[in-house]
Amino acid sequence: MRPRATTAHEPAVVHAFKQRNVLTLAELSAMLHCSNGTVRRRLKEWRALSSYNNNGRYYTLPSIPRFDKKGLWKHQGVFFSKHGTLKNTIIHLVHLSAAGLSNAELKQILGTDPTSYLAQRKQLGGLKAEKHNREAVYFSAEEQTYRRQKQNRFPPEPTALKLPPDAISIIVLVQLIKHPGSTPAELSDMLHHEGYQIGADMIDNLFEHHGLKKKLNMSE
Repeated sequence: MRPRATTAHEPAVVHAFKQRNVLTLAELSAMLHCSNGTVRRRLKEWRALSSYNNNGRYYTLPSIPRFDKKGLWKHQGVFFSKHGTLKNTIIHLVHLSAAGLSNAELKQILGTDPTSYLAQRKQLGGLKAEKHNREAVYFSAEEQTYRRQKQNRFPPEPTALKLPPDAISIIVLVQLIKHPGSTPAELSDMLHHEGYQIGADMIDNLFEHHGLKKKLNMSE
């Protein structure tokens, strides 16, 4: 098939894109002197991008946008995505996120409210939605990525150190004063000989709790 010949009006359209960055379908139709259907065919040939806000009514040429690290470009209230549609953009952003993304976080990144679109969750292939504090949070459906994102968003509570009773703690600290530089294992042995049953692990926890481990290491 022979390539389509360039019409006389197309150079003017390219120049207009370079001057204004974005154009509407109506503006393009007037410039090219043809129907909206013909304009859409031209846009497809040019691999033009449509805006993901403003109901997709704005277009730009692929050479014009300067996309940020997330693949987004915003020009005077008109937003474009390297990934094309809003659907593909949301899927891409969630997959790359460290801890999934909520509706509010997606709105902040995209610059537009995706809530009405996100209501059609079945269309978001590769994602799973969960409700947390009355807000939907979107995670990757890929199991390993999902587990990592979920753990990053909801890190486990730190486990409390198991400490000896206060009376035993005082005895341990007194013993440490008498024998500075002693390890928890050595202190455990000394106290065992004096009739106190306390393990080295619990003594180590005591040192950690009182910030003594660093001081003891520095003194070595």
